[in-house]
Amino acid sequence: MPAKITLLGTGGGRFVIINQVRASGGFILEMDGEMLHIDPGPGALVRAKQYGVKLGKLTGVIVSHTHPDHCTDAQMVIETMTQGAKKKRGILIGSESVIKGKGEFIQVISPYHLKAVERVEVMKPGDKIKVGKLEIEATKTKHREPSCIGFVFRGSSIVGFTGDGEYFSGQENYFKGCNYLIINCLRPRTNTWPEHMNAGQAEKLIGKVKPKLAILQHFGMLMLRGVAEREAKQIQRNTGVRTIAARDGQVLDLDGKEEGKSKGLDRFLK
Repeated sequence: MPAKITLLGTGGGRFVIINQVRASGGFILEMDGEMLHIDPGPGALVRAKQYGVKLGKLTGVIVSHTHPDHCTDAQMVIETMTQGAKKKRGILIGSESVIKGKGEFIQVISPYHLKAVERVEVMKPGDKIKVGKLEIEATKTKHREPSCIGFVFRGSSIVGFTGDGEYFSGQENYFKGCNYLIINCLRPRTNTWPEHMNAGQAEKLIGKVKPKLAILQHFGMLMLRGVAEREAKQIQRNTGVRTIAARDGQVLDLDGKEEGKSKGLDRFLK
């Protein structure tokens, strides 16, 4: 199985999502024999069909928090992974609110779907688990949904995902050593929204982590119409880190990049 990231949706924010200006299906990480669907929001099944992703081959579903743009299709993706809940297989990883509910945030995975998978893991920042050859660590976020987490996936490559939330001091420590860093970057650097990342904050994080490639996604309305691409170019100029504004349906081939064998990625980025 080639190591790759497939973006089933790069939209974020309520107006982008409800109007589907960008898709909101989350992303797929394939690495070291695992196929994980992260944050399957509204339309995840439809976008997987559109882009030729076979969700029946999934080995896991991961949900960072309970906001609808990150979890709406999670139960249907679990049903697909488990062949209509007829074959107990795969892992479900989620924050406390996703699996158990917490405060005003209700549990978003039903007991029926929890029983459909082989393994359920509730994670909080700093927790580490093994999934096959991968180590997965949950990272802290600063977000309105208090149990929201990000993730680091360590295997043949190291892939970080910030989850939702604004930059906070020390966030970079979770992502040190990442080859690839996926950032939910909702707004331009000139516009802030508390507990959400803007491009200026993303630049600060990227400059401290220094990944091989930074991938901006989860764009709100103000980041569209070419703004996301301009922000990515400015971040790249200011940090020296290759940075892209992801597009719906984009596939990034991760094989061999840390050894400099990046022909496929170089072709894509030209």
